[in-house]
Amino acid sequence: MTTRRKASTPILLAGWLFADLLLGLTIIMLGAQTPPPAPVIPLAGESTATPTPASSPSPSPCATRVGGVQAEPTKVAFRVRPGADDGVLAVQVKKKLLRYKKHLAGRHAGMVLTFGADGGAGEGVRLATRVNTALGTAYPNIFGTAATRNFHDLSAPSGSISMEIYFVSDGCAPTSKN
Repeated sequence: MTTRRKASTPILLAGWLFADLLLGLTIIMLGAQTPPPAPVIPLAGESTATPTPASSPSPSPCATRVGGVQAEPTKVAFRVRPGADDGVLAVQVKKKLLRYKKHLAGRHAGMVLTFGADGGAGEGVRLATRVNTALGTAYPNIFGTAATRNFHDLSAPSGSISMEIYFVSDGCAPTSKN
């Protein structure tokens, strides 16, 4: 009968001790590193580059133009005929959006979420896609460059369209000198 030699406890613990020491040293080395230096950002309206001699427009009270998509959407809802061809649908969309003229005038859409209802989920998405295409045709200055997403609305009656339009904001960040 052969007896198996049992390894002693200190030898078994040596591997765990080595792993723990390696982990501890890694944490110490990561904590000892200094963060990278922050980039130097000139004050608004001041530049670090040498100016180029060129005629410039009249000075603006804005140091920088701040743009982005507004957080609150403009909500629009209307009905169309789902079976209409694309040309008729574009006319319908243009007429329906005339009611929202004061909300659309002089603005540019950044993102449009369109929810269409036309029976099943696939048909609602197809209707929303067609309406978004008609938007670009009917109002290219407002919706021409907008990102659109098409969804279905199973709870609405057939032909219902509801839209959430997120307009691009173009604000002004005044200089600290103003």
